[in-house]
Amino acid sequence: MATSRALDLSSLAEAAERKGVQLLSAADFTHPEWRRELGEKLIGDGSGMFRLKGASRRSPSFILGTEISCVWRDPPVSGRGRRVHLLLIAPDLVAVDALIARFGPHGALGSDGRPLLKLSAHDVADLVFDADEHCEIIPAHVWTPWYGVYGSKSGFDSLEEAFGEHAGRIHAIETGLSSDPGMNWGVPELEERALVSFSDAHSAANVGREVTVFEMEPTYDGLIHAIASQSIAETIEFFPENGKYHLDGHRACGVRLTPAESAAADGICPVCGKKLTLGVLNRIESLSDSESESPIANNGLVAGPASRPPFRRLVPLRDLVAATLGFGTNSKTVGRAIDSLIEHCGSELVALIEADPTELQGAAGDEVAAAIVAVRRGDLEIEPGYDGLYGMVAPKTG
Repeated sequence: MATSRALDLSSLAEAAERKGVQLLSAADFTHPEWRRELGEKLIGDGSGMFRLKGASRRSPSFILGTEISCVWRDPPVSGRGRRVHLLLIAPDLVAVDALIARFGPHGALGSDGRPLLKLSAHDVADLVFDADEHCEIIPAHVWTPWYGVYGSKSGFDSLEEAFGEHAGRIHAIETGLSSDPGMNWGVPELEERALVSFSDAHSAANVGREVTVFEMEPTYDGLIHAIASQSIAETIEFFPENGKYHLDGHRACGVRLTPAESAAADGICPVCGKKLTLGVLNRIESLSDSESESPIANNGLVAGPASRPPFRRLVPLRDLVAATLGFGTNSKTVGRAIDSLIEHCGSELVALIEADPTELQGAAGDEVAAAIVAVRRGDLEIEPGYDGLYGMVAPKTG
């Protein structure tokens, strides 16, 4: 559901090679068909890392990870409705099967790749750590209104509220497309937790739209240690304004407001009189005690406090090329330009981050090269997203 029919392990691996991503999650492991495919098509190296059988040396490695949806009432029956998405990482297929056995009575695992479990986040943590102590839980896209652990519609004000005694086992949170690390640095309970970014790819084209660059041994234990110790070289982010829930608003009425404007309107849509959907920026401001983002450095990195890894913001290459050339993202013209950039630069991420302007010009022409350089400089036109509508981020023209 809500995922490309063409998405499988092979298409994920191929997309990762083109993007320049070296480690992927072999997602949806609770689904019976996906579990069968993982067993048939992946081969482990004994360290918790897997490779696609018959793949080239350039092919990425996989870890066993998935996303689940928790839906419950707090307290049961009469309490507030809660909906939280969680990412799970498992060390091996034995642990995966133990998780499947524990989750089976609480949801139809075969109905969707992201199963809906009628369990609280706390009770999921009980089952996960009972299945295997080496599993990891990372709350997904934590600020989105409907399914983030901090979301305005069904979330909590703290991880302890959500996970109880298991809160100390939550070593990282995923910031999501509508926020970046700089927006999260002022939240007190996140000071000792890693801020990670993943692509949330429902199609192969979206692999690598957000990336965490870990400093780690290429093993499962190495990854878990890197998460717990914040051993991160950098994260690669969406511009948060590009995300679907950055600002407050009401899409049906075309109303988009800043947190201050929403407060002045008492959280009510000025057109229809219904409650506004409060976005990511609003929720972060409500739980933050400071603003702590640093300016963009010459190399495109945003430097953080001494204890925090830097990050950079990018526009996905396909979107950037399409907007620059004036063609659709799936057009042959855009496809040829991206193929040329990959051929000259080695991968999409190298083209976006490292390639020399002259090399970009030779691969895709002056306009595309100028657009990529403009994104690196932050020279952009921005219309923030709100209430489920993606924002627009594009290089300034003229």
